[in-house]
Amino acid sequence: MGVEIRERVRMMHALRAAFENERLFVVYQPQIDMRTGNAIGAEALLRWKTEDGQFVPPDQFIPIAEYSGLIVDIGEWVLRSACFELLELHKLGFSDFKMAVNVSQAQFSHPLFLQSLERALQDTKAPANCVELEITESMAMTDPELLIQTLQHIQHLGAQVSIDDFGTGFSSLSHLQKLNVDKLKIDRAFVNEIGDKSSEGSIAKMIVQLSQSLNIKVIAEGVETQQQAETLMSYGCHFAQGYLYAKPLTKLDLRNWLSSH
Repeated sequence: MGVEIRERVRMMHALRAAFENERLFVVYQPQIDMRTGNAIGAEALLRWKTEDGQFVPPDQFIPIAEYSGLIVDIGEWVLRSACFELLELHKLGFSDFKMAVNVSQAQFSHPLFLQSLERALQDTKAPANCVELEITESMAMTDPELLIQTLQHIQHLGAQVSIDDFGTGFSSLSHLQKLNVDKLKIDRAFVNEIGDKSSEGSIAKMIVQLSQSLNIKVIAEGVETQQQAETLMSYGCHFAQGYLYAKPLTKLDLRNWLSSH
């Protein structure tokens, strides 16, 4: 336990220094309309490259950021960076392009979250209707009444909300119906099951059917094979992101990639 605590404290200090010294950066994974192959948007993802050129996996440093409270400042910086990039892409002619940004539990429950969101939209001049905030399903179920109020404020600002990792948090479907979210995101674990004869992606199919019955858009993450894409489209899921289409890209690489898509 002592070793684990020391390692956590070491990483926390390293993460704080990385943030202050601008060694964190944002990459963008395109989201695709599988029917046409056209890009409809991107998800902003945080990355950390150390001084010696090594990448620290997000599943190692994001929990540390949340535990330490650093995620609030880092999250606001990611949101603003993504909004600035969205505006630049619109200026380049990609006028319908949308930007999805992950919001952590600590950010979302922070008393100044809505103010920071409004300020980011005002300062960057990003069109709010093209900004989509992704919250996890477990967050959505923590305090549904508070969540409903916060979602109403977010939607009043014009932004959209999607539920990430859907299907992994054992949602109350009655709560889901009350939340009035814009999109469900099928977790990659269920996309990976497509082609596995034991289940044949039955949970992914169920999520698509649920989204259709609630009139909510649906997108699949982690699509890596043509079979997965075709199966998802046969279910009625038309939007996806994953290595089949593009890996997460830097700002410059994203612009070059979009020029050909």
